[in-house]
Amino acid sequence: MEFNFRGVEYKSMRDNGIYEFTRSDLTDSTTVVDLLANQTKLRTINGVRQQVVDSLMNSYASSLNSVIYFAQLPYSLDGAAVYREFLGEKTIKNQSYYKVKITFDPKGGGEDYEDEFIYWIHQDNFLIDYLAYSYCEEDCGYRFRESVNRRKKNGIIVQDYNNYKELIQDPNLSHMDQLFIDGKLELLSEINIDDVVITLKNG
Repeated sequence: MEFNFRGVEYKSMRDNGIYEFTRSDLTDSTTVVDLLANQTKLRTINGVRQQVVDSLMNSYASSLNSVIYFAQLPYSLDGAAVYREFLGEKTIKNQSYYKVKITFDPKGGGEDYEDEFIYWIHQDNFLIDYLAYSYCEEDCGYRFRESVNRRKKNGIIVQDYNNYKELIQDPNLSHMDQLFIDGKLELLSEINIDDVVITLKNG
């Protein structure tokens, strides 16, 4: 999968548990590439590998992984390190949804295994129309996303999101749907991926 997000090029390759994600940012005459693979994290500038302290490299890798994760939903939810919990049903905009909580095993769950996600899955078409998640990087908080501009590329579903933030301090993550219904979330940004190209492996 290849796509552009906020002027930066991303690529994702997956093959039977082997993965490689890259982010290429070209500014003026400088090309910065971050790479995250099964056993590798690295940054190059104009093709030269950089010596980066672990804490900073982990931050680069985490942000790269996050963009790829959301771009590939729902195809990122079938890993061995993924735990699922059914939270019940919810009606949003007169549509019925299954509400599912996702957490991750520390082993195989990545750098951000402590993050929690909730997905609202449409009961008729089983697509993800809404999701909420906790995060804790430079700061901590919650986000709620609404799927928009759903389309297919080479038979694979791709979607953008309206990205909302909470207006009250420390809300319960599972209550983000009701806050959205009640108009108590603020639209923070639009998450749009452009120039999407998906190549499927034969066989």
